[in-house]
Amino acid sequence: MKNQEQSQENRWYAKDLQTIFGVLNTSSLGLSQAEAQKRLDKYGPNSLPEPKTDSIFKIFLKQFQSPLIYVLLAAALIVFFLKEYTDAGIIFFVLLFNAGIGAYQEGRSRNTLLALRRFVETKARVLRAGREILIPDYQVVPGDILVLEQGDKIAADARIIESLGIKVDEAALTGESEPVEKIDTVLKEENLIPADQKNMLFKGTYAVSGSGRAVAVATGSETVIGRIAKQIAAIDTEIPLKKNIRQLSKIITIVVLLMVVMLFFYGLSLGKTTIEMFKLAVSLAVAVIPEGLPIVMTLVLATGVLRMSRRNALVKRLGAVESLGQTKVIAVDKTGTITKNEMTVEKVYINGKIFEISGAGYEPKAILSSRVK
Repeated sequence: MKNQEQSQENRWYAKDLQTIFGVLNTSSLGLSQAEAQKRLDKYGPNSLPEPKTDSIFKIFLKQFQSPLIYVLLAAALIVFFLKEYTDAGIIFFVLLFNAGIGAYQEGRSRNTLLALRRFVETKARVLRAGREILIPDYQVVPGDILVLEQGDKIAADARIIESLGIKVDEAALTGESEPVEKIDTVLKEENLIPADQKNMLFKGTYAVSGSGRAVAVATGSETVIGRIAKQIAAIDTEIPLKKNIRQLSKIITIVVLLMVVMLFFYGLSLGKTTIEMFKLAVSLAVAVIPEGLPIVMTLVLATGVLRMSRRNALVKRLGAVESLGQTKVIAVDKTGTITKNEMTVEKVYINGKIFEISGAGYEPKAILSSRVK
């Protein structure tokens, strides 16, 4: 049973059902409950790869991962060792308060996301030893026989065994807004892309009509959408705000060091002692560093997150608000995916008049008004 590791190389659409049953060590009656549990233990749950959820303490510590915060921490430590406890206490308080606000906002977003994940859990109908049962979709394993009806979400990549007019909405995977009619015959073509594999079903798509049965050939991260998710997760980008803060911190550090060094040697040339000039230079450096900048930035971003939440938009990280504000171009195939796939007429121009039609989508209720152009 090497199908899970080799799901990319196997051309399931070109194999007959008996060959597939032999490779997967299954049958039209499905797996036994014991065998299904063994495969679940071996291959893991049928879910897309997700980053590990951070604890609230880790989220709090992440608020200190900023070059500007590093500069302020260094300044606070130096001031503390110089026994300027009041100044050191103020800087530490600002840093802790800033981290607290950030952790609170991101912690709320994390809890909301976790609740949404539990809310959207779906079920799958499978055959186990010839008996049809309903299980959570994350328990589907390679070799399971999926029983599909209109409205069902496809739980795994599967090869169709029986198709009774089944049509599948694959817009989320291929971008095609029209449902695709599926067949149960073997395809002999070479190197077919998923959109052309008419006898295959893919995880994350929906059956919009008809019914049928299919044998699961890949689950979790080995599905087509799972491999896409892994590639996306490997992309590491730097948000604009973080980049700007890093550049600002670099400029502040260079300017402060130059000022401190010049002042230090100028004071020595005037006959001042080394200890006296060192304390003066450190005091100047602390005064130049903008201690209030991190908390101001955090409050501004938190305000943005709050305003977006009132519009039912969930922001996972504070910095994402600023990134969204700097977005200039969004390229996306939206038809039937982020829209409702409803093309409606809103204005009609006839004989010098413009007729405006109100209403939403395909609802039969609307008001017709006209005006002369």
